Amino acid sequence: MRIQRIILENFRNYRGIDWSPHSRFNIITGDNAQGKTNLLEAVFFCTAGRSFRTARDREIINWDKEECQARAVVEMNRSSREIEVSLSKSQRTVFSVNGLKKSRGKIFRPCLALSFTPLDLDLIRGAPSERRKWLDLELGPFDYDYIYNLEKFERVLAQRNNLLKKNNSQLADGIEPWNEQVVHYGSRLIYSRINLLKNLFPHLRKVFGDLTSGKEDISFNYLSSLPLEKGMGQKEIEDLYGEIVRKSIAEEIARQQTLFGPHRDDLIFMINRTEARKFGSRGQQRSVVLALKLSLIKFFLEEYQEYPVLVLDDVFLELDSSRRRGLDRLLEGEGQVFITSNSEIKGYFSEDSRTYRVEEGKLYGGDR
Repeated sequence: MRIQRIILENFRNYRGIDWSPHSRFNIITGDNAQGKTNLLEAVFFCTAGRSFRTARDREIINWDKEECQARAVVEMNRSSREIEVSLSKSQRTVFSVNGLKKSRGKIFRPCLALSFTPLDLDLIRGAPSERRKWLDLELGPFDYDYIYNLEKFERVLAQRNNLLKKNNSQLADGIEPWNEQVVHYGSRLIYSRINLLKNLFPHLRKVFGDLTSGKEDISFNYLSSLPLEKGMGQKEIEDLYGEIVRKSIAEEIARQQTLFGPHRDDLIFMINRTEARKFGSRGQQRSVVLALKLSLIKFFLEEYQEYPVLVLDDVFLELDSSRRRGLDRLLEGEGQVFITSNSEIKGYFSEDSRTYRVEEGKLYGGDR
């Protein structure tokens, strides 16, 4: 997967740009607040269908304009297609491929890009919702049915919680159909997460070992709100979930919320059997997130026989020289990489690269 050309109009501080990036390493340099991250955001938006900075598309539009456009010519499976995104402050975002309008989901499943930004450190340091978001947005889509089950579960969960807030005497009987649905879709999400994590772990462990030169080991625990036992099948999880929902209905009515399910689950990451969130250094925490992101490359390769586009914002920050060299080795594949830095980092990469400089929303350079 490669971006051959990208055209932006009123995207953040880019009034107009027509860029043909290098097929391997694109090193974006420049001072702060000039537009380096904005450029990476545009690359990611055109290949993932969303921003890695905001859930509100309209925030991407230049502050004194009403709309913006982003177009990318991408090569995948030996064919090219043009993806166009039109954003407006007053209308819905419109996506098209080769001039034909399509839904966001149909274009970007699979997501064609992986990103790492300083905000991703919330995956380790932040609330459990940040780790569930990673499961849902980045890992989950590798299971064909995951997004469908997630959308159904979230809809049913919202309706069930609305009923629980009514707190009337007939609620225990009227809520039964919602119990069945929340258990049906929720158990499938939990089972998918556990299996995806199980399949990801060998890749994660190897990538983390390469990043740390074999000096550190990584592991994780999936913390479910259900008392799961190792090796449980989907039907066993569903039966257990249903039993717990039936037994806890009185407490849920009293507390007016659904207390059990995948929306309450969490992931704990450990380095050498020590919890990374509580005891890991900032460099170690950054290495965990990087390893999670880079291990997904293997998933992508196995599924689609292609490398995803990699978008790396300030990736070298807080990494010591050993981890920097480890990252360099991990990026020696064949994928296209976009990477930003305030400082000179060209020496860490192969000669198969181009260096650019951003100044006030304009792109200069392209030197080897």
